[in-house]
Amino acid sequence: MPLMILLYLCKNLDVNNISYLTTMNKGTHYNVLTELEMTKDDWSWTSTIYFIPFIIFEIPSTIMMKKSTPKVHLFRIAFLWGAVTACQAAVKNKAGLYALRFLLGAAEAGMYPGMLSLLCFWYRPDEITTRMAFLGVLGSFSNILTAFITYGFSFASGKGGLSGWQWVFLIEGIFTVLCSFLILFYLPNYPDSAINWLEEEEKAYLLARLPPQSPKSTDANISLPDIQKALLLSTTWAFSFLRLFQNLGTYGLAFWLPSIIQEFGLGAPQTAPLLSVPSAAMAVLSGISFSYLVDRAYFPSGYLVFASLVVSLISFIVMTTVHLKPVIYAFIIVATLSSAADNTVMSSWMTLTLEGSSQIGFAFAFSNSLGQLGGIIGPQIFRARYAPTYTVPYAVCLAFLGLAMIIVTFIWLKTKNVTYKSMRERRQRL
Repeated sequence: MPLMILLYLCKNLDVNNISYLTTMNKGTHYNVLTELEMTKDDWSWTSTIYFIPFIIFEIPSTIMMKKSTPKVHLFRIAFLWGAVTACQAAVKNKAGLYALRFLLGAAEAGMYPGMLSLLCFWYRPDEITTRMAFLGVLGSFSNILTAFITYGFSFASGKGGLSGWQWVFLIEGIFTVLCSFLILFYLPNYPDSAINWLEEEEKAYLLARLPPQSPKSTDANISLPDIQKALLLSTTWAFSFLRLFQNLGTYGLAFWLPSIIQEFGLGAPQTAPLLSVPSAAMAVLSGISFSYLVDRAYFPSGYLVFASLVVSLISFIVMTTVHLKPVIYAFIIVATLSSAADNTVMSSWMTLTLEGSSQIGFAFAFSNSLGQLGGIIGPQIFRARYAPTYTVPYAVCLAFLGLAMIIVTFIWLKTKNVTYKSMRERRQRL
């Protein structure tokens, strides 16, 4: 688990930095938009292009993990995306940046569903929430690190002949490449193959405690009937569209958050990344709280996802109707709360409806692929012509979150029996 945490942290650092780079050295020739001769609308395409390969490669990449091993699969992804991240420091124009953003998305495709699938080999569905919470919290915590990293490297502009944004790409890319070798040499594949540090009795215990529907390392072949079954499940489609609408409702704001805050003029221009920290901190605290409520207080996942969407909806309503910048800033901090629920409890909720490694791997990849449309479309909603109030983008996000609430209600009606059954089994084991 520590290696997966490190890998996920690297992934989010490499992905989130694109949202903060435009705020670095603004008004100087070291600013990335100035150097690459790009507008803000041009910059939104860095996200759109990055997410397009996920739709193309996410499912085949995840399924092919069965043809190698999890450690080789995740090593390949981390090494390639780290190398591409570092190469972004050498771009001279927007065409070069766009090309590398596409390659970055292609390299990373299959990582998140691959990690989720690997967890299913080791943990019961009701135990995955805590592990996913670690990953989700790290995803939010990486925003805090990125804020401080970009703020710090803004003072490195001109050092070594590089601008601050180039230093960010270079250092984070090299760090990821180095971490990829830790994955290759130390990440265990399955409980029954962790030869070096588990006794035979421990391996048997880990396997015996898993429910019958959990994937097995002996599932060497890709089961097309299982994939077909997952595709025909209404819950697979419902979870996928829930992730899509949730991403459409929140990702655009998350992508442009540092720039929007900088436009508020609440502090010095160079401190704009730091003003994004409270929003990330709120997501971290929410992720920890959601994990506790599901794992320790036996709170149904559906209730938490629905409640988080209500909070996000209220926030966007206020942001659409009130035009006082301090008020908008306060509600921005909690507007993306539904993302915390997605990162911590939704994936483990989904596992309750799936069986076997092929079905789980495909369903996760399919859901993640469809959800990436939020990353493709979301940043395009926040066009420069709507600045500085962004009333229209906020209203569009509000509509998407409303659709997400309808889907959550449908999923809960379909899964409440299996959810309560899982909760009863957990209480009986205590």
